[in-house]
Formats: sequence, structure tokens, C-alpha cells
Amino acid sequence: MAENCADPFVAVTPLYAFSSDSEELKIGELFRLVKYQRNSLPPLPADDILLKHLLLYEPDYLLWQRADLDDPTDLRAFLNPAEFTGDGSASKLEATLSVLFHFPATNLFRLLRLFKPGRVTAGDTFVISCETRSEEGIWETTFGKRCSEMAIDYTSLGAPNGSYTLLSSEVPFFNLFSKALLPQLESLQKAGYLSAPPPLEIALLLYNEDERMPRMAVLNALTALEALLTNESNAELSYRLSLRVANLLESDDALRLNRFTEMKEFYDLRSKIIHGSASKLSPKLQNRLQMVDSLREILRRTILSVMALFLDDKSTEVRLDELLDQLVFDEAKRKEVQKLAAKFMHLEGTSSDSVH
Repeated sequence: MAENCADPFVAVTPLYAFSSDSEELKIGELFRLVKYQRNSLPPLPADDILLKHLLLYEPDYLLWQRADLDDPTDLRAFLNPAEFTGDGSASKLEATLSVLFHFPATNLFRLLRLFKPGRVTAGDTFVISCETRSEEGIWETTFGKRCSEMAIDYTSLGAPNGSYTLLSSEVPFFNLFSKALLPQLESLQKAGYLSAPPPLEIALLLYNEDERMPRMAVLNALTALEALLTNESNAELSYRLSLRVANLLESDDALRLNRFTEMKEFYDLRSKIIHGSASKLSPKLQNRLQMVDSLREILRRTILSVMALFLDDKSTEVRLDELLDQLVFDEAKRKEVQKLAAKFMHLEGTSSDSVH
């Protein structure tokens, strides 16, 4: 992509703990994942920030990104330095870059994390240009921003846990998955919140933070679930939320009971953490603290379920919390809602029939 200067500007994001069965994956029309090799980099000056970053923290893959424009040469007009002078130039430039590169990259990372279990670890997104230096063919980093919505502990990049794998056979399903969910994500970015962001945005932000400290991960995940599934805060909250998660995600009676019990234990753990009693955890809660990935998977499935219900007109006729409470007493309704909610669930090896 960058090697032949087809576009005057492209974005590059290093990915860590990322693996695939292919050295190159094309995702939609804007993105390409390429296995990192030093000799495949575009020509960059020795003092370039991107080059220094890649040499210091060597990634597994690079995510190359084009701007969503019919004519790539239009980028010269969009990002002409003369257009960003005077008062407000920085904010105008940031707004332009957000539309062209940052919002699409953020949405891609959100979609990858929702598509399947795993942790997508990404560095800063660098916008580079082949037209900023007088020497022809030399690229240079012009802008940089964190689009992955996560903080990175670079000292733990080599750790075996927290990896993410995307197989070439999964890419067609991911493209269908993205096509279905992308409009919802884009609508969140266009909302321009006057007060607090909507519950779905809160849940996505907390999920994408990908907190590696188990205690903070428990707090983030349960706060995200509360934002999605509850509309109140009282002593019955843990019971209500646990019941709603179980009824939304599990069809079998035994599985619902297990999920309900699991959520109650996570809430007990959260209470201990909040009130400073985490050092006196029972063996059961100590074990639950080591199962943060299970809680993150519950959150991932719940976000997908809520997004599926948001796309269904009938399920939005009543408030979501009220709808979920109806499932306790109406078996037929529960099956109907679960079928709608499972629309975007993805497991490795499924066919495209599971994504509409």
C-alpha cells in the first residue's frame, strides 16, 4: 500500500500479540494487515517517530489504512497545510483526520474485539505522507493518535496471554459482521453528546480499555453491564443484572442458573474490591478473580446482543430493562428475544448463515 505511493497519505498502526495463518489479510476496502518485516517498511528518515517506535517495540503485524475517498488525490486538498492556518487550525486538522482516519480505525478495533474472544493490542495510529519532504519517495510521519482506546504496558508485550488470532477463513465472516454493525458504531461517533454518552458507548469504551489489572477489569466490566442492562441503582441491582444476563444469553435452564450464580459471585467480588476488602477474599472469590476473561466474554456477548436488539424495531418498543424482565415470566418471549440477540454471535468455523 505505502510502497508505491498510491495515496499521498496513509495510516499505520502496529499490532502486538497478533497472529494469523496468512502474512497479509485484506479487510474491507480500507484496511490491510501485513506481517511485520523491517525490510518491507516504506523509506522513512532516521529520525521519524514511526520508525523509532517500530524499532523500539517491534510489532507482529502492521495495519495499513487508506482514507475513504473515491479519488486518493483528494487527500491533498483535505490535508493541505495551507488550509490549517490561523485560529482554530489545530481543531480543524483534528476534525479532518478524525473523519478520514481516526474514526474508521477506532471502529475497526471495536469490531475486531466484538467479533471473537481475544485481546487486540494496538499502538498509536500514525498518519504518514510521501509528499512532506523535498526528496522524492521519502515518507514521513505527520500525525499520530491512539485509536485503539486502550493503554499499553509495553513491558508486557511479549507475554503469551492476551493474544488475538484472525484467520484468513474468518475474514469473509468478519466483513459481513462489520457491514451489519458498523452503522451503529458510526452513529455513536456522529451523536455529539451534549451531556453523558449513551449506555452502548459507555460499555464499548470500558470493554475496549482492556484493563490488565484483574480488579480494575472486574469493575470496568460490571460497570459496562450495568450501563447496558439497568436503569436504576439499588440493593437489588446485583440480582436484577445477574438475572437479566442469564436470561439474555442462556437458553438452557441449567446454563441460566450457572450464569446467574457466576454473575452474583462477580458482584460479590466487585463489592469486596470497592470497599477495600479484596485482601480478605474467600477461596471462591479468589478463584473468580482469576477468571476475568470469562467476565469479559460475558460482556462481549452482551454488547453484541444489545446491538442486535437495537436493530430490531419490535424489541425497541419497550425499554430494554423492562423487556429483559419480561423474559423471566414469558418462555416464548425469552426464546424470541434470544434468537434476535444471537444474530451477531460468532464462533470460529461458523458459516455466513450466522451473520445477516
